[in-house]
Amino acid sequence: MSSVETFEHIIRHQSAQELVPFLLELPKTETVAVRQKVKSLKRELEVFKEHTPNSWSSLITHEQRYMLLLAGFKTYSRKEALGPNFIIWNYVLDEPWVTGFWTVLDQARPDWLGDMLAQHAASKTNGTPDYFMVREMERRQLIIHHQALFAASASELLSTLGNQLSRQPPVPPNALEVIAERLHRDELFITRDLPLVFDFDTAIDSTQAFVQLRMPADRGKWTWQTWDKAYPRQVISWLDALVRLVDLGALSRADVLSRSLLALRRDFRRPLLTWFKNLYLAFKPTVAERLERQADLVELLAHPQSQVVNFALDQIKSLWTEAGFDPSNLWVYADALMTRQELKTGIRTLLSGFEKLLKQDPSLAPEIARLSASALANGDSAVQDKAAKVLVIVLQTTKPELSETEIAAVLEVVGQYADLLAPGARALLDPWLAKTDGPAIASGYVETDGYQLREHMVPELSDATAIQPVQDWHELLFLTGQVIQHEDPTLLERWVDGLLRLQATYPANYAGQLQPYLVQMLPFLKGKSEAQAEAIIAKHSQGGHFGVVQALFLSWAQGFRAARVAEVNLKDAYYVADPLVKVEQLRFAATEEYLKRRTGLPLISTPTHLPYWVAPSALVGRMLAYESNNVALNSADVAIALARTVFAHPAEAQAARELLPQLQHEGLRQLLDWFLAQPDPILPVNGEKKSLVRHLTERLGKLLPSTAIVPASITEAMSWLWAVAARTKHPNETFEQLAALTGSDYPGVVQPWKPEWVFDVKTNTYVEEWKPGKPVVTHRSTQFAFPSTYTSKVPPSPLLLYSQYVRFAGMNHANVALSVDYPFVASLIPNHLAPLHWHVLRTAGWADKLESTERDVIKQALRVMLEAGPVFEEPTTRLLACGLTHSTPECRALALEVLLSAIQGQRVCPKALGTTLGQLLAVEFVPVQRLADNLTQARAIDFMTDDALCQLFGALLVELPNEPLRNTRKLLEAYEDFMGRSGQPLRVHLHEKLQAWSRFAALKKIAQSILSSTKPNIFTSAT
Repeated sequence: MSSVETFEHIIRHQSAQELVPFLLELPKTETVAVRQKVKSLKRELEVFKEHTPNSWSSLITHEQRYMLLLAGFKTYSRKEALGPNFIIWNYVLDEPWVTGFWTVLDQARPDWLGDMLAQHAASKTNGTPDYFMVREMERRQLIIHHQALFAASASELLSTLGNQLSRQPPVPPNALEVIAERLHRDELFITRDLPLVFDFDTAIDSTQAFVQLRMPADRGKWTWQTWDKAYPRQVISWLDALVRLVDLGALSRADVLSRSLLALRRDFRRPLLTWFKNLYLAFKPTVAERLERQADLVELLAHPQSQVVNFALDQIKSLWTEAGFDPSNLWVYADALMTRQELKTGIRTLLSGFEKLLKQDPSLAPEIARLSASALANGDSAVQDKAAKVLVIVLQTTKPELSETEIAAVLEVVGQYADLLAPGARALLDPWLAKTDGPAIASGYVETDGYQLREHMVPELSDATAIQPVQDWHELLFLTGQVIQHEDPTLLERWVDGLLRLQATYPANYAGQLQPYLVQMLPFLKGKSEAQAEAIIAKHSQGGHFGVVQALFLSWAQGFRAARVAEVNLKDAYYVADPLVKVEQLRFAATEEYLKRRTGLPLISTPTHLPYWVAPSALVGRMLAYESNNVALNSADVAIALARTVFAHPAEAQAARELLPQLQHEGLRQLLDWFLAQPDPILPVNGEKKSLVRHLTERLGKLLPSTAIVPASITEAMSWLWAVAARTKHPNETFEQLAALTGSDYPGVVQPWKPEWVFDVKTNTYVEEWKPGKPVVTHRSTQFAFPSTYTSKVPPSPLLLYSQYVRFAGMNHANVALSVDYPFVASLIPNHLAPLHWHVLRTAGWADKLESTERDVIKQALRVMLEAGPVFEEPTTRLLACGLTHSTPECRALALEVLLSAIQGQRVCPKALGTTLGQLLAVEFVPVQRLADNLTQARAIDFMTDDALCQLFGALLVELPNEPLRNTRKLLEAYEDFMGRSGQPLRVHLHEKLQAWSRFAALKKIAQSILSSTKPNIFTSAT
């Protein structure tokens, strides 16, 4: 047999005992061939397969993995060894293999070994090499001392020692002492490698030694619970070990303290920084030790993570009055510190220190005044109050330490921030605010009647919002590349419109020009022959909305030889597309048919104005073009067109109605006459006898509840189009006439669909067995629950756009594709997004701190809410409330942008939003501080915004319980601030609530201040 065949035979049928001599005698000329066989065997043996139903595993054994590793050491080049597919490293060698392992390594001596081990250790995914193993490799001169590698291995040593003690009965009752003595005796570890863990990002914060007698393989009567009671587990952390090593004299206390502070200056993971902080605090450093390291502590103030800054200030705060404290270094870092909005606690600590410094050394007043004035820019009212108190001390002193020039500079800064001051800070600084130049508080404000909700929305239909159609083939080709990226619904609409209108102008070789885009969409077509590409495309299938777009593109690229759009599977065992994607599929299937027949007519539903509006005159004009060309309308296309039509635009509606007499289809003429009429006539009822198709549809809907039949023609679809038009025009009304017209009482037809919901409080009580004393912990969480049962029937027609989510079965689980498809789905129903927003709440907003999939759906929904649209309905308001209180800062910032935009557009009801937010806080769905910090960023933008937020806070506070929640004071401070800015009186319903809160010490002052407030509108008085 050849060397390759011999090697394969050993791997498959023999053991490591036979492999070692084979590798030692392997000629260099055979190395490359064996290397290829190593890689192919690795791929074959490691592949996961289903051997029995629902049982998946790979075929490779533990020994085969070790054997392939040895072969890799012998045959791999640097390129393969440092690549992503090197054999998974098994860092714990079984005893029988140790000799062969070192024998092969000593002969092969790969020059890449150290780099490979360091790469694995840095990745933190392939495992960290055992410390004793890399020490042995260094002794054998197989690797050099690599600091990052040895630091990572040293951090894992504690776990190795714990395993060794557990394998060697009897297990010592004082495992910490035994491990500390073992480490103490290892001088090289103590002096060279252990200090490295302070310099590199290692796993020392999470590594522990679990010392416990191993349970025998034959458990017999033992269970894990009884075994733990008989042989208690000892858990030892590196924190315990280092403290003990200091006590034993193996490590210097001063050195560990200094190294811990230096480690805190590094850009480590947050948990690792917390660990170094805890290590420092475990030694309870004295005042003298902190004074000795004051320079290191002050330098920590420049750290980007707030926990490090707060820790440093906490250590410094007891040093202000010490004779050895030097504040000169503090000024260097304090400037940048004052502008950091997240450091509320730290800045208050620093300002408290300024007070103490002033008493001890008044000559520091110029620096302290300057820094305190800059702290007024912080959005937290408590920080502003503290800064104002320090400024008052400086400015009121009988022996001023500031010159006239310095006082003027400080007052100038105070004047710049005056319109951002909270009521408490403004009251403290009021004597000096009058001395500032001009009415700084009122700068940028214009008197208005306050915020009022706009009752009706009429989108702008003008040249400024008009969507320009695709001009020529070159623009269409450019658009194709953008559409394939699947990002913008407007680009998709322009592309589809261009496909239809420009069909006559396609170049003769247009299919050849589409080849680069084919490869962009399907990269595996690169390098394939035409026949191979045809076979691949024929078998290709993609689900969801993008699958529909892909199918339309592939059909176009192949000259519409076969209909592909209708074949896209929107539901399988692992994936269910959004319900509205089915309607989009019907619409694109019609596009494919029109292109095949070369009608040259645009879709009825193609938007004419941004973002997705259809002008009424364009709607009727397109219908007339279809009739004049004897082309049948597609029912899904018309349904979406109705959902997008700006029916309330007076001039456009009148122009469209003037064209209606030319429309030959009586049903459409009657529907559009009602749809575009202003004011509305009574909804007509069609009393004609049901058609055969309609009769069969209703019968099948009763016999086969999971079946929904698509109407064959516009005439057969008229009843469903009436339902879409009625619900588009009046989202919240009841239309009893539709019961007779459609023969259906499905939710969203006669009545608007509003699912019932409640707050559901979940509690989970468990015992933390691994902690001393085994404490009982109760975890409490609040969720949105939707107890209303699902109907067993699908909507009687997919054309019922606003009923598609009623039966959706994916409650509490956001569809992975929805975050990508959401803008496209929302673009179909811009007049009435409430059903979609209920759907988002049920799947992605039902609890706090959900997964990234749910977060991405919320983000997409908020982005779409930034677009021009109707007044926010209940689910939209609740969705905005979820965004404003979301656990991720990105969502909160985006939601705040939506709120400000909605206030400017007068689309949001502040009282409804405030009530919703109050309900969330009252049941502790989210923490109060998260919302308070977010909303206070919106103050002093303009009078209308302040007025709207004052209404919001007034409604919010009414919903809170009489037993105040944590940080309720922040909400009251914000409300008092907005009251002063907007000039609104105290809400009557809040008097009783404030009286109850004033009995609590933390809220007494602010509650009584609001109750007794008779302040005029600061903006009116200032002007």
